Amino acid sequence: MRSQFPHRLYTQRLFCRCCQKVTEHGVYAREAYSTFGGMDPHIPLLCCCDVCKTIFVAFSHEFVFCRRDCVNQDYAKIYGFNRIAPGNWIFFRGTPKPGIVKSIFQGPDKEIIVVNYDGGPDQKFELPKVELDREESPEGYRLLPAQSAFTLLGDYVYHAIRNQFGVAVGLVNDGEKDKLVVLLKDNTLVFITLPPLAQNLANDKLCETVKGKLSQVFPEHCDKVLVEAGQGIVFLKGLVKNYSLQQAMDACVSALPRVRGCVNFTKIQVSPFITDSEIENAVYELLEAPGMHLFDYKVSVSGGKVQVEASCYSGERPKDIEMRLGEIPGVRDLICLVSEISDPMNVELCREIETELSMNSLLHGTSIRVSCNNKKFLLEGRVQSTIQKQLALFTLLKKAKTTAVENRLRLK
Repeated sequence: MRSQFPHRLYTQRLFCRCCQKVTEHGVYAREAYSTFGGMDPHIPLLCCCDVCKTIFVAFSHEFVFCRRDCVNQDYAKIYGFNRIAPGNWIFFRGTPKPGIVKSIFQGPDKEIIVVNYDGGPDQKFELPKVELDREESPEGYRLLPAQSAFTLLGDYVYHAIRNQFGVAVGLVNDGEKDKLVVLLKDNTLVFITLPPLAQNLANDKLCETVKGKLSQVFPEHCDKVLVEAGQGIVFLKGLVKNYSLQQAMDACVSALPRVRGCVNFTKIQVSPFITDSEIENAVYELLEAPGMHLFDYKVSVSGGKVQVEASCYSGERPKDIEMRLGEIPGVRDLICLVSEISDPMNVELCREIETELSMNSLLHGTSIRVSCNNKKFLLEGRVQSTIQKQLALFTLLKKAKTTAVENRLRLK
């Protein structure tokens, strides 16, 4: 499996079930990603112990480097260890639960913190003023064991029962239960059993559930796909017809309840005789099809991997463009970036020129699109000769009365 994840993204101290201790792990991905600024969720990652090379699979939304809007952010500030502001969750050691800070009043040697618990009457805490030189976890801590199900790998934690701080270093199964592994400050390893709803389904039951769903949604294709499962993770292997189907199966499995994530090892059945040039032409034909309303498009194809960048007017983005691109024979991977322009220029003039070009008998058999962006007109589409290409250009120059024109018409 290691060969399927060639890109090392990150190094993190995690629990190794073979070494039975916390070691440095390389975190690998199937594509080159950056953890700077946060990763998208649901990306499968391979964690490999640098000491013994033992591996396990986790997902980007289970790590602290996932995008903050994609993970639970209920961190509690601990009084005496964090700077406190109104709106924070706050936890006083020795109290049964955290509350929300309503206000703070600071004096020379004391501070008064007003806290609300579960919408009840506000409570006032008058405490000695604490000066903090450094915060180990400025955003706060996960409170354990209560928040074990929401804890991310790498989260700073506070174990309220043991009255100790630590860091989350793993998710393991002891043969019966799934557990969160925490390394405390005194180097003690604590294994906290996850609550019932956070426990993974048994492997055979999960496989049965996934197979049933795939046979229901993809009855004509599921017989070529093998399903395996381990610790809530589903692995798909086998052959699929095209990239669009591969992504649809992945999304279908990932959306099922109690599935931690899907690792899709299926391969696309691609004829060896399909070239990148043929794929590129098919992509252009799709982008230039009536009803697409895309312009300023750029296409790159290498080894069956397609990248498309395009623009459209606000509200005109084709909803099924990724699916249709993914159905093109030979496409193995796809990146499609479509920018919506909310304040377009010369829209009516562009459409008027398009209409005139479509009605010109000398331009029969062409498909020409006219757009204007950043005060420059753009001709795109396909023509059958250089004469038609020049005629389209002259028509635009006459109507738009400008020389700010880029002619990208393709000869077909």
